[in-house]
Amino acid sequence: MTCGKERAKCHCVKRILTILSVLVLAFGARAAAQVKTGEASMNLNGTISAGYGDDTSNVAASDHSIYGAAAADFSGFYYNPNFLSFNVEPFYNQSRLNSTYASMTAASGVSASAAIFGGSHFPGSISYSSVFNGSGNYGIPGLANYTTHGDSDFLALNWGVRFKDRPSLNVNFSDGGSSYSTYGAEALGTVHEDTFSANSAYKIAGFSLNGGYQHVGAQAFTPEFLAGETSQQNNTGSNAFTAGIGHTLPWHGGFSASASHMNLAEAYTSSGSTTNYKTSIDTLTSGVNFGPLTHLNVGADAYYTDNLVGTLQNTLLASGVIAPETHPQLSSQALTLTGNANYVIPAEHITLHALMEREQQTLVGRTLASDMYNGDATYSNRLWGGQFTGVLGLTRTSVSTTSASLLGLNTSVSYSHSIRRWNVQGGFSYSQDTQTVLVGYTTSGYGYNGSLGRRIGRRSYWGAYASGERSLLTGEPGTANASQSYSTSFSIPRFSINGSYMRSSGNSLLTATGLVPTPIPVSVLPASAVVYFNGDSYSVGLSTSPVRGLTFTAGYAKALSTTNGSGSTSSNNNQNMYFVMTYRVRKLVFSAGYSNLVQGFSIVGTPQTRAASYYAGISRWFNFF
Repeated sequence: MTCGKERAKCHCVKRILTILSVLVLAFGARAAAQVKTGEASMNLNGTISAGYGDDTSNVAASDHSIYGAAAADFSGFYYNPNFLSFNVEPFYNQSRLNSTYASMTAASGVSASAAIFGGSHFPGSISYSSVFNGSGNYGIPGLANYTTHGDSDFLALNWGVRFKDRPSLNVNFSDGGSSYSTYGAEALGTVHEDTFSANSAYKIAGFSLNGGYQHVGAQAFTPEFLAGETSQQNNTGSNAFTAGIGHTLPWHGGFSASASHMNLAEAYTSSGSTTNYKTSIDTLTSGVNFGPLTHLNVGADAYYTDNLVGTLQNTLLASGVIAPETHPQLSSQALTLTGNANYVIPAEHITLHALMEREQQTLVGRTLASDMYNGDATYSNRLWGGQFTGVLGLTRTSVSTTSASLLGLNTSVSYSHSIRRWNVQGGFSYSQDTQTVLVGYTTSGYGYNGSLGRRIGRRSYWGAYASGERSLLTGEPGTANASQSYSTSFSIPRFSINGSYMRSSGNSLLTATGLVPTPIPVSVLPASAVVYFNGDSYSVGLSTSPVRGLTFTAGYAKALSTTNGSGSTSSNNNQNMYFVMTYRVRKLVFSAGYSNLVQGFSIVGTPQTRAASYYAGISRWFNFF
């Protein structure tokens, strides 16, 4: 059993959970149907199980044993549910053979929550969860996730102060983390994050005032695997102060403005070298809107930051990206001014939209400015018995460094219709040369989706679904991202089957929990930070209940991918198969199951991990009180 670095502590807590669960369940079996003690009301139900299990693996010794498992749900309140309510759910030795606990291993843990003074001037809550030897995911965009195993815990506290005609106060604190190992790589990774925030709001003389403070601290360690990168450690911390004001205006209008100041610090370690990055970011935003006519709305917005580089870096960190700063700490600013108008023509089912935008940015010692004018029309109405929606828009963009203007296009159509037992839906979108968050970069792409389904009798249905998209930075090689997804399902009484296929490729950034799509234009990132990927995954699943109380479920999934980064390439494989049989007789459940995992990464240079699990046993549900 793998429990990270604190193996002794893990086993100790598990023993305690086991003893508590068994004692509580055993006591509950003899208890009355309901318990009320004074002002307290409590309920307890749970399940105890016993059976035979067999675990085999090519990287660990086989384990054959007769063992027990337990899960409980203890809830209640004191005096009144709004005064104090609570819920505690411990579990022990639960595996993926029980669909409630998605774990390749025998997971144990507890989740608990409590609320106090609900509906009063001082509402509060607390929640906690801890899982030992649980399963997790290491993601690749658009593909089935790779399987990890490890420990995790999370604690959250919330408190509020609310009085009528007085400033409100909300205080939140959270602390959580996990340690994991990826099957097939067996390299330990860790993630930890703590947050604290305090926010206040007040209304006086028609003005809405708000302000707050937020702290975010994060530590992540990513092991050396997947794309040839060395192990990476990232410690970040940010402290942000915000203030805002708003007020209603004539003509059904409103005004708002806000200001924020953030201090950001990062320590990035790779290949034994540490890079420290510290900066501050000041941001100002304001907006005004009016509704002078019934179907007309107009508005304007302004945005300014004195640190565009820091803003981009904070975007990366908020996505969990472990990467050095995008550029040296040069002076950078950004100013965006926009004006917009919307006009609805109900009789024609048309909505017209116009947007004007002026952007000025200084980045990496270069100042760029752009003017963008956009107009689009949306038509939505019943057509041929179905619902049709179409959008057509044109964009004209000019950049200060060129004498020419760029004409962009955005369009989309969607249609849905039901014809007797058939349901049809489809849509397509296309965009060309639309401006990104950074002046000088534009994107192009397309997307589609569709579905076809038919009811068969009163309780049967067949459906097929498809979707896909592709996007890239216009004229920038190596920036394309594409994905496709196809699936179908068929269900009749007592039987259902489904299958799916996904394909994905593109560029991404590394985080401690997997790869994520690049949240900013990839061209401004260090080349060493980008990981390119492509792959396919497919799955099939079925479920049947031939007689009352008897259920069979089975599934198979496979993902093949290639990742490339830092000049190294890895071929990755994941195969996951499971089968579960349950037979329920009143409160007794007879169950048997099998699961098999094959996972590996060629860059690691070790054989693929092969792990299999068998189980057969009996469980009983109790409603103790």
